[in-house]
Amino acid sequence: MRIAIFANGILFNRVGGAQKHMREVIERLATHYEIYYFPEPQAYLDRSKCNSEYIVHLAKLKVVISEYFIQYKGDKININGIIEKYSKDISTCELIYDLDFQYYFENIKYGGELSLLMSNKTGIKLGVCLQDLGDVNMHFVPEIYSGYKFARIAPKLSGLVAGIALYDYTNRKLTMLKLTGARNLGFITMVNRSYTTNMKINFKNIYMLEPSNALDTGIKNFRGKEKENKIIFFARLVYRKGIFDFILIVKEIVKSLRVEVVVAGQFQHSYEERYFFELLSKYHLEKFVKYKGKLTDDELYSELSTAKAMVYPSHSDSFSISILQAIYLNTPVVAYDIAGISVYKKFNCVKLVKEFDTTAIANKTIDIMNGEKVDFIDPALDSFIEQHISWDRVANAHMEIIDKYIA
Repeated sequence: MRIAIFANGILFNRVGGAQKHMREVIERLATHYEIYYFPEPQAYLDRSKCNSEYIVHLAKLKVVISEYFIQYKGDKININGIIEKYSKDISTCELIYDLDFQYYFENIKYGGELSLLMSNKTGIKLGVCLQDLGDVNMHFVPEIYSGYKFARIAPKLSGLVAGIALYDYTNRKLTMLKLTGARNLGFITMVNRSYTTNMKINFKNIYMLEPSNALDTGIKNFRGKEKENKIIFFARLVYRKGIFDFILIVKEIVKSLRVEVVVAGQFQHSYEERYFFELLSKYHLEKFVKYKGKLTDDELYSELSTAKAMVYPSHSDSFSISILQAIYLNTPVVAYDIAGISVYKKFNCVKLVKEFDTTAIANKTIDIMNGEKVDFIDPALDSFIEQHISWDRVANAHMEIIDKYIA
């Protein structure tokens, strides 16, 4: 059985949680189906940023990457050529599965709706997984309110942030209308039940992936490390992940504590990076905050396992592997109470506060650093971690749904 896979961003050197999920799943799907992978247009434009070793790795797993991409030598994108070639190859497949269906802007920049276009053009049944598209609130008032609050946290970027908030709301809505109205849409998979809070989907074939994410096997080597006087924040460093909230939080924490602060991850935009360090300087936080950039998995696990707390003021998440990694390593987490991470609300080791309340996050972090009891001895927590210990189970959850829609 041959499946056409779309998975935005998996070929790049820099990948986030969604790309990690897709990589792990594709590698396992390849043991059960013939997988044909069709890179997004952005991969053509940024070919130099693609990981050649990973491309070779996929080939060894017998994942067939579009020959049009492999042979492409140009420095400009030929979208008509991509559509023509992809259509011909996809017509031999039994299903199109987009593992991270994106919203409208990415149709131009990343090819996020290319899977929908290919389904409409070829008549092949389409399945999509909503990760990025389902990680923020898509109701009008909450989205506009978020834009307002973002602007207050990062005033220098207020115009840009407000514009993005309105843009996101409009285009996510339009994308969902196009998706759910598609004649060949077979199913939608979700990674978190919170989608019912963030959006209303007028479509009946919606499936929860259970489990929807997992831990890497290498993380087990870092469990039980001695804690240091340190807090950590790691993520894709963009404003929706809370990088500017984090500065205000640290500003409050260091009024009461002398603590090492580790920031790990890569900035996605240079203007956010410049503003981040500008604010660090403005509030005289340079001596407390150590920016370590993008870490290897082992380097990250080493930092995370020895931190006394993880501060995670994210506004945009569909599950958060970061929190899963932290609690596995017995590192308490203080985060915003948003829909995408509500799955962790029942655990004592994850403290959730009202979104945008940087003072509450700071105070709760101070309590933990000062010795407030955090309970990791919990049968429900043990069961949750056990459920999310293997990517094989995640891939099996995908396959159970796929098999319903292929002959």
